Amino acid sequence: MRQHILSNIVNWAAESSGDQNVLWLHGLTGSGKSTICITITSFFRDLGRLGSYIFFNRDHAERSHPSKVIRTLAYKLGMFDPRLGAAISTAIEGYPSIKDAALSVQFTKLIIEPLALLPDLQTGGSILVAFDALDECGDPEQRRTLLKVLGKESSRLPSFIRVLLISRPVTDITVALQDQQHVLSRDLEISSDVGSGDIVAYIGHHMRKIQREKFPRQPDWPGDGVIQNLGQRSCGLFIWASTVVRFISKSFNPDKQLAIILQGETSPKAQLALDRLYVVSLETVNAWDDDDFVEHFRSVLEVVLVLQNPLAISTLDQLLGLPEGQRSGRTVSMLACVIADEPLLHLLHPSFADFLFSRERCGREIWYFDAAACHLHVAKICLDRLTNGGLKRNICDLTLSIPWAGEQIERIPDDVSYACIFWIHHVCLINSDSLVGPLEAFLTAHLLHWFEAMSILRRSRDTIILLDRLKRWIMVSLSKSTLDHRAD
Repeated sequence: MRQHILSNIVNWAAESSGDQNVLWLHGLTGSGKSTICITITSFFRDLGRLGSYIFFNRDHAERSHPSKVIRTLAYKLGMFDPRLGAAISTAIEGYPSIKDAALSVQFTKLIIEPLALLPDLQTGGSILVAFDALDECGDPEQRRTLLKVLGKESSRLPSFIRVLLISRPVTDITVALQDQQHVLSRDLEISSDVGSGDIVAYIGHHMRKIQREKFPRQPDWPGDGVIQNLGQRSCGLFIWASTVVRFISKSFNPDKQLAIILQGETSPKAQLALDRLYVVSLETVNAWDDDDFVEHFRSVLEVVLVLQNPLAISTLDQLLGLPEGQRSGRTVSMLACVIADEPLLHLLHPSFADFLFSRERCGREIWYFDAAACHLHVAKICLDRLTNGGLKRNICDLTLSIPWAGEQIERIPDDVSYACIFWIHHVCLINSDSLVGPLEAFLTAHLLHWFEAMSILRRSRDTIILLDRLKRWIMVSLSKSTLDHRAD
């Protein structure tokens, strides 16, 4: 592992004094940021000084929502030290509605004030609090308030609380953190030399596994020179290495796939190396001259790229309304090196979505997807599913004579569940007012039905937040529409 980077972070985190109590480690997608974070947090966990480790994942949007972060942090800190847990419990008793308070208030009442009561916590040394993949915590609009807390108000923390933030250098996070004097910024620069030893070892391990399974009579396959070559081609990107491993191992002919990777030129830049790999992965599908396949590919990926939760393939098929002979499984299996379908369907890495969302990077119109258009498409699918048989009065046929219990009622189908939970999220990422009319019709006919379904899904508390977000989106969309009409 990059020992100089690890040593610098450990030295910073172990220092229980100093003005810069927050370290922001940022770098390119696939550069190994999370691996570094896991190594650091494991080290402090072994020392008994890991106060909290929170990992965000866009594939689990409901668990990674910014509104839940401060309460999750308080819970983990309370579990870390019983004295701190007791202080936080007392704070909650004194402020029963704290869960509905602004994040800055939650931060003060649940974190700052309890810590101030326990200065003896620093006796054992500094306490590390880590947030990994912060850029996957909601979208820029949702995490705006959280970034104010992490970027500015974190300076109020005791100096022995060391906060490690890991993210890509996306614009909103950069703006929130770059000018804060108490934040130490570190760019995880990558090159073909940095971290190459780890990547070569990773590739070598998996190549030996492929050799044992596919080439038992060729113990020297593919050779140390080839493994070193692949390590150089990775340009320091672990995601490149892991994608290549899947590209080779998931194929019927690993030798052929390996030759495809080796025949291209070695890229001097990490981003270009990853883009070339994704191009190769897509080109090997060998069906791009088939209009029916292209149409099916786009209909499936248009949803998969913006899914907020991993889904079973059968659930995706239900959302898409695909007939028996056109199920999505075949298309997904042809992209096995970048999309996983076990146990649930999800992108192996968000960089693949970033690649397809950039016309310049993906290079072909049939591969390019507009993110806002994808969200519009999924929003329409969700609303259509909820409107046409998905929602109705007393959806699970409950009766007052039977006590409510989740296991005693008919289960809401997974595709309806997804539509209920995430339709507003997709709507609010659309940059036009094209759904305002259909939304009005849906809310007039099915708002109460939606409330009932969300209650059965045990998501009642989310409805107020979601409707408030929808209201703000509608106001902005209507204002924009009015301005556009006036301009015409």
